[in-house]
Amino acid sequence: MQSGNQLGIYLTKNRATVVCVASQGRDRKLLDCFSVGVEGEEATPQGLCDRIGRACGERKIRFSEAAVALDCASFMQHSVHSEFTDLRKIAATVRFDTEETLATDVSDVSVTFRVAWSDDEGSQLDVFTARRLILTDIIQGLQINNIDPVAIDPDVYCLSRYLLEHAAGQGESETATLYAVLSDSQGYLVVLSGQRELVNLRTMLIGPTQDRTSLLSREALMTAGLSAGNAVGKILAFDVRGELALQSVGERTGLPAQACELAAMAGVDSTQVADCPNMVDFALAYGAALGLSDKVNSVNFRNDHMPFLGKKIRVQRSVRFLSISLTILFLSLGLFFHAQLLKENQNRQSLRSAFEPDYLAVMPGKKQLPDKMKTAVYDLKRAHQILVAEKTGVGADQESVTARMTMVLQALNGCAERTGLDIDSINIAGSSIILNGATSGPTETNLLFETLAKQGFELGNQTLGGGDKDKGKFTVTLSVKKRAQGA
Repeated sequence: MQSGNQLGIYLTKNRATVVCVASQGRDRKLLDCFSVGVEGEEATPQGLCDRIGRACGERKIRFSEAAVALDCASFMQHSVHSEFTDLRKIAATVRFDTEETLATDVSDVSVTFRVAWSDDEGSQLDVFTARRLILTDIIQGLQINNIDPVAIDPDVYCLSRYLLEHAAGQGESETATLYAVLSDSQGYLVVLSGQRELVNLRTMLIGPTQDRTSLLSREALMTAGLSAGNAVGKILAFDVRGELALQSVGERTGLPAQACELAAMAGVDSTQVADCPNMVDFALAYGAALGLSDKVNSVNFRNDHMPFLGKKIRVQRSVRFLSISLTILFLSLGLFFHAQLLKENQNRQSLRSAFEPDYLAVMPGKKQLPDKMKTAVYDLKRAHQILVAEKTGVGADQESVTARMTMVLQALNGCAERTGLDIDSINIAGSSIILNGATSGPTETNLLFETLAKQGFELGNQTLGGGDKDKGKFTVTLSVKKRAQGA
C-alpha cells in the first residue's frame, strides 16, 4: 500500500467503478480509475469483489485506505426527528428513534445518519438504513482481496462530497443550487446553499422507459420545496444518457436549468477517465475516496456494523511480529551466553584439575580439592603461615600474643641468673609489651636491656629506680622489630 493514496469504490449489483486519488494537503490528483462488471454466475458480491481485486493487481494500484459508496438500491433514506442536538446523544438514541418512526424492528439493519438541521426542539435527521447481510457480503468480499474499506457511505452522500469539493471554486451566491445527476437507473438530487453547504439530498430510481425530463421536473420541485429555508435559484443537471431536455425542465420548474459536466468539475479530461464509461459512477467513487480525509463528517454504515479494525489489526500484527523477533533475539542471546558459560566452566574445570595435585601435595589429610576455591586459598595461606612460623620461630604472625610472649620469655631466661632478675608483671597492650621488675643493680639492668635488644625487641620508655633501696627496679616498654621482607 502507498501512503497518501486513497481508493474509492462504487458498487452496484453487477458493476463497480474504482478511483484512486493521491492527496497532498487539500490538493487531489487522479491517479487511476476503471470500471468492471460481472454477468451470469459471476454476478455475486464475491465475484464482483474478486474482479476488483484482480484489476487493482493488474494495474498495480497502491493505496493506504479504501472506502465504498453503497448503491442507493441497497439502502433506504428516512427523515427522523431526534430530541437532542448533541451528536453523541443522537448517535446513542438514533436506532430507537428510527424504530419509533418506522414502527418496525431495525435489529437486522445498520443505521447511520446526518443532521439536516437543529433547533430548540431537537434535530432533524437524514437516517440511512442498510441490511447487515448486504454489508457483510461487501466487507468480507473485499477483505478476501486485501481491501478492507474504512467506510461504507450512501452513494448520494459521496456525490455531495464530490460536488462540495469541486463546486467550491464557483464562489458564493444568494440562492441555493440544486444539482440533478441522473445515471442509467437512478437519480440523485443534492441542494447546496449559496455558502456551499449541504442543505438537502435525495435519491430516486429511474425506470428504463421512464420520461427523465418529467421525472426530474417533478422531483426538483419537491426537493426545492423541502429546502424552503434555502431558496433554490437554479438547477445544474447531468444525464449520463443525454436525454434531458433542460429547456423543458426550466419551463416546468420555473428555475433556470443548465448542464454541468462532472469530469470538468474535477479537472480531468476524457483520456484520464477513458476506462470509466459512466461519469456518475466515477463521481460517486471519487466522492467515496474524498471521505477518507474527512472522517468527522462521515455517514458510515461501518460505525454500526463490523467496525473497521484495519489499523488495530496492523498494530496487532506488528506487535506479534515484534514479540516473535524479540523472543528469537532473547533465545539467541541466551544460547550465546549459555555457550560462553559452558566454555568458562570447562576452563575452570581444567584449572581445578591441574591445581588439585599441587594442592593435595601440600595439604596432608586432604583427599580432594574443596568445592569453593576460596576455601582452598584459605587452607594454603594458613599452611604457608605455619611453614613460615616453623622456619623463623615466629613466622608471619610474629606480633601475635603467643609469639611475643615466647620471645620475651626466651630473652628473660637467657639472662635471669646473671642479672638476678625478678619479674613483677608482663603486660601486653596492642603491639607493646610492658615489663615491671628488678635486677641486682643498674649494671645488671643494662645487661637485661642489651639481651632484649639482641633478641629482636625495640626498647621504648624506660623507668629506673633511684636510691639504694630501689636502684635495681625498672619499667620498660618493648615492641617487636619489623623483619625485613624475605629475611
